[in-house]
Amino acid sequence: MAQKEAERDVAEALAASAQRETARIAAQASTLREMIERLSRLAHSITPRLKPPPPRAAPVPETPAAPSIKLEAPQPFVGAMAFDKARGALRPPVAGRVIGEFGKPRPEGGIFEGMRFAVRDQGIVTAPFEGRVAFAMEWRPVGNMIVLDVGEGYHILLIGVGQILVREHQRVTAGEPVAEMAGRGANLDLEVRKNGEPVNPALWLSRKSMEGLAL
Repeated sequence: MAQKEAERDVAEALAASAQRETARIAAQASTLREMIERLSRLAHSITPRLKPPPPRAAPVPETPAAPSIKLEAPQPFVGAMAFDKARGALRPPVAGRVIGEFGKPRPEGGIFEGMRFAVRDQGIVTAPFEGRVAFAMEWRPVGNMIVLDVGEGYHILLIGVGQILVREHQRVTAGEPVAEMAGRGANLDLEVRKNGEPVNPALWLSRKSMEGLAL
């Protein structure tokens, strides 16, 4: 049992290290679309897994051999519910007022590829849906950002967070705190992307949860 626990710890540590490396590679992207494409190709393409030991009839030696590690593609993330089926059922990631809507002009130029919320200082940011943390660090064009892989080619982007409370490779549940906002007048951008392309995140938010928040 002790050997199995040690092997599991080694595999988990290597998996987390591989995930961090893919996130660093993705951070070199120049656009959000490019970043998501890189994450889709890299973040889950190589994950350390334990290689099953060959069957043997001999007794287990007193000094067990070091676990054999190999790199292989993991199973894609699968949640309890398909993200597509959660349309109209999710809560916003923050308590705040909507100040930018999908497809509308942004004050800094261009158009919104998601939604923007005005959030109070130290407001808690939660995961709108269960998923795996694909990216959780600073991305210079926008600041701190968290990307959740929620399966079937979908990613949820939380852009402009302050303190990050999760790490790459971590699995989170819907409603779990993932970050804290920092500074007065802070804004959080919520984006949903399918295979790298932005789609309107308002389609996934429940009308009741958005009452009083919309423009």
